[in-house]
Amino acid sequence: MKFLLYTTSRGKVGNIELSRPVVWLPALLLFTSLLLAATWLGARYGSVQSPKMQSGGEGVTQWELALAEQRQELVQARKQAGDQLNALAARLGRMQAQVLRIEALGRHLTEVASLEQGEFDFDRLPARGGPFEPLAGDVLTHLDFVRVLDELSLQMNDRARQLNLLERVVAQRDLVKSVLPAGRPISRGWLSSRYGMRNDPFTGKRVMHKGLDYAGKMNTDIVATAAGVVTWASKRYGYGQLVEINHGDGYSTRYGHCDKILVKVGDRVEPGHKIALMGSSGRSTGPHVHYEVLKDGKQTDPLKYASASR
Repeated sequence: MKFLLYTTSRGKVGNIELSRPVVWLPALLLFTSLLLAATWLGARYGSVQSPKMQSGGEGVTQWELALAEQRQELVQARKQAGDQLNALAARLGRMQAQVLRIEALGRHLTEVASLEQGEFDFDRLPARGGPFEPLAGDVLTHLDFVRVLDELSLQMNDRARQLNLLERVVAQRDLVKSVLPAGRPISRGWLSSRYGMRNDPFTGKRVMHKGLDYAGKMNTDIVATAAGVVTWASKRYGYGQLVEINHGDGYSTRYGHCDKILVKVGDRVEPGHKIALMGSSGRSTGPHVHYEVLKDGKQTDPLKYASASR
């Protein structure tokens, strides 16, 4: 390859032939020097910029670590909140069940104690009211809410204990009331002989009559005057067909001269339970029931019990 060079100063034309070593060898050396210089400068610049890039990478890594920690804390906070809500829900469930038990016990006491239904209506909230006066800065916190639940739970436990005690008192009162003889031992009839001294209907002599005689029609119902257990249901001298009931607390009753006995020994009876039919068995002048009330084994005047209402 040849290059022609033309100069105007001397008007001559020159040429350069690149195929000669004297021409291309210096050019190659120059090109190689430039290439080496560019490579050195690039390495130098890269070594200067590398720490900056590395420090920038470390910053990005730190941000990523911080974000990961925040995500973990958020997950943990959500888990704790969920656990607390579950615990509160379980506690509220137990309190609701306790409220239902208290309401059921209250209704039962209302019935057995013959209380006014309107006064103890467990199906409606109690009547309350008044103007609303908010307190400044009064914000219910989580700890306040838990404290209120604790106080409410203590109040409910206290009310439940009081109601249980009241139930036992009412039950004991009703038990004492049910075992205490009250009312007449017959469904229909009239008082024909009182307790105390009288002339014996067979001998005419003055004797002690230790009960009340209620006369009536044959086979009139004879009923128990108190709750108890039948301890005698058969013939006994002087009484004819006799039913005797033990009521506890030292009380027992006797029903004599029955025509037919409807209970047996060991039977439990309630007030008003039909135990026999009126007759004239034993030492009797006609259909009636001889009624006795015994306290600690001794006959007492049954009239004060017969006139009492249950």
